[in-house]
Amino acid sequence: MKITGKITKVLPVRTGKSKKGSTWAAQQFVLNTDGDGAMILDIFGQQDIDKYAITEGERLTVTFVPKVFEVGEDKIYARNSVSAVEREESQPFAE
Repeated sequence: MKITGKITKVLPVRTGKSKKGSTWAAQQFVLNTDGDGAMILDIFGQQDIDKYAITEGERLTVTFVPKVFEVGEDKIYARNSVSAVEREESQPFAE
């Protein structure tokens, strides 16, 4: 799915270790669309966080994949995982 809007908030990078011992990093940001409201999006992995370098105030078109995770019977988590970012002034940033 693709969505276009202005970045209104970039949250700090979160890091941790998986059960297998590998290090992970994730970052969320809020994209406010023209008339459709706001959406929170996730970038997973330090390499993609550095590659996309999202900053507040810029207009972007973001390609994302909505994901839902069920943990047990009573917990459901959702994430909108970014797979590409296009900046208005340039060609697609990443695929």
